[in-house]
Amino acid sequence: MIKLTRLNQHVVAINPENILWADATPDTLLCLTGGEKVLVRESLDELLDRVIAYQRLIRVDPNALTQRPPAAATRTPPAPSTRRPPTSSEP
Repeated sequence: MIKLTRLNQHVVAINPENILWADATPDTLLCLTGGEKVLVRESLDELLDRVIAYQRLIRVDPNALTQRPPAAATRTPPAPSTRRPPTSSEP
C-alpha cells in the first residue's frame, strides 16, 4: 500500500496494483480497478515515485511488507549426524 493525501487533507492508503491510470488535471486523478476515481494532492511524478518504490520493495524483499523474517531464518538447522565414520578395522 502507498499513502496518498486527498484534497481535504485526509490520508488514504491505496494498493498500487489497483491503479488503472492516473491523470494530472491539475490535481492527480486516479482511476482504480473497481471504477472508483480518487483525487489526490500528490503530483503525478510523486505518485509514480511511490508506485515504483513499492514495486521495487515487493520484488526485492516481499517479506518486508509484512515484517516477517524470511522463511530460511525461521527454520531449525538440521541435527548433527550421530553416525560414526567407519574405521579401518571394521569390515
